[in-house]
Order: sequence, then structure tokens, then C-alpha cells
Amino acid sequence: MIILASNSTYSQSRFSHEAGVMFGVTSFQTDFGLSNDFASANASTMGFGVMHYLKFFGNQYNWRSGSTFWSEHFMLRTEFLYLKNTNIKHEKEAFTAGSIQREKWDAMRGNINMYDIGSQLEFYFFNMEDYSYYGNQRALNPYVSLGLHFSFYDTQVTSQMGSDDWRNYVVYDTPDRGMYDKWYLHDVPAGHIDSFDGLDHKQTIFNGKGNTLGVSGGLGLRYRIADSFNLIIDSRFQYFFSDRVDGLDASKDPGNKNNDTMIYVNIGVVYVFGQGY
Repeated sequence: MIILASNSTYSQSRFSHEAGVMFGVTSFQTDFGLSNDFASANASTMGFGVMHYLKFFGNQYNWRSGSTFWSEHFMLRTEFLYLKNTNIKHEKEAFTAGSIQREKWDAMRGNINMYDIGSQLEFYFFNMEDYSYYGNQRALNPYVSLGLHFSFYDTQVTSQMGSDDWRNYVVYDTPDRGMYDKWYLHDVPAGHIDSFDGLDHKQTIFNGKGNTLGVSGGLGLRYRIADSFNLIIDSRFQYFFSDRVDGLDASKDPGNKNNDTMIYVNIGVVYVFGQGY
């Protein structure tokens, strides 16, 4: 029994934990606008969340217990993020002022409500064990990260012109010939009144709830402000395995060829459990 208790204590000492809160700015790259239309494709909003860090060495670390490259430089961050992005719209003057196409584009609005759960593995350039226990009290430690995310979203695409605006929403290359259908609320079969060219057209507006996986890559900086508190400055690029996070998925539209992405720049305060033992 004594041996089992000893092993249990040693096993528990191999890990330690941190917890914190974060807030920052999220910027979506959406199908509102063309790929080179920075203003409308990068609608920004605030994001808020909580996070947990798992360190691969214990609070009772000392030189006798030994260490590995893994425990010295890697940390696992798990987080829950909430954000709401409203009033997404086209900003670029894609059509001549006064035209019906321009009027329809100007009237479009998007709304994204999202919960994101993710984990990212962080690699720190300086030894984390030395930083935590023997380093400068105001030490800086930069890092890079790779992450996997699962996102729940509720999206609404609307028009200030009313629901009829979405019927036969077409961009024309000549007055009588449609170049591509911009968006449809439902599948439109050939011969239907909403089919501008007499062909089948797939649904391109997807209002409502959905979920998707995503991956991220980022850069960050950890700054020790007190014995038990660290300041985190973090930025990441997140790629969604879906083109419907913004509610739009129009494959025939040149501006809608890519999946949705997001940039998140945030600041966090982290409490280090057991610091100083």
C-alpha cells in the first residue's frame, strides 16, 4: 500500500495547471464581398472566453526529478470562446451606383453567433520550467501554436429590402443573360419562375444552426506579472472546414470560392496554481 501511495503521488506531480480569462477582436473573412475586398470580407467583433493550461511538469519540480524537452517547451491550452458578429455587409462598390444589383448588395446583412471549443499545443522558445520557478520575475516567453477546434454557429443572412429580395438574385453580364446566381434560399429546379436561365440551381443561403471542425495556427507571448499571474498576448488564424459559417455558399460566385476563416487577437490573464511550491 505504501508503494501504491508513493507512485500515485509521483504521478500526480508530473502535471500542473493554469486557468484564465481572455478577450479580444475577431475578424471573419467571409463571402460578403470579393476575395480582394478587405473591408467587407473582414468584419470585426469582440470575443470572450475562458482557458485552461496543462503543463507537463508538476508544481514540485526540482532538478532531482529530471525533465525532458517536451516538459520544458510544450503546454496544452484548452479554451471556450463566445463571439457574436452582427451587421456584416458589402462595403465595396461592386456595381454602378443606382443599379438594382448595387441596391441589393447594399441591402444585404449577415449575423454570426458562435461558440468555439478548441485545444492548441503551444511550443515555448524558452524553458518553461526555468521560466516558472527560477527565471526572472518579469520574464518574457514567446511561443507558436497549432490547434484543433469545434465550432457551433447560428447564422442569419437577411436583406433590408425584405424577403422578396432573395428571389432571382442574379448578376448580369448582359441585360438579358445572367452570369451567375448570387444566392438562393432553396433549391430551384429548371423551369421554376425563380430560375433566371431555365436551369437547376442549388440553395446558396443557409440560415440557421450548424457546426464545423477547424484548425488554427498562431503566435503569442507570455509575460510574468506576479508570482501566480501571467499575461498572455495571443493571435491566431483559424480555418473552418466549411463555407457556411457566414450563411453563404454560392459555388458559382467568384467571391465565394474559399471556406470561411477567422483571425483572433486576444489578451488573457492566467492564474498559475501552486506557484512557488
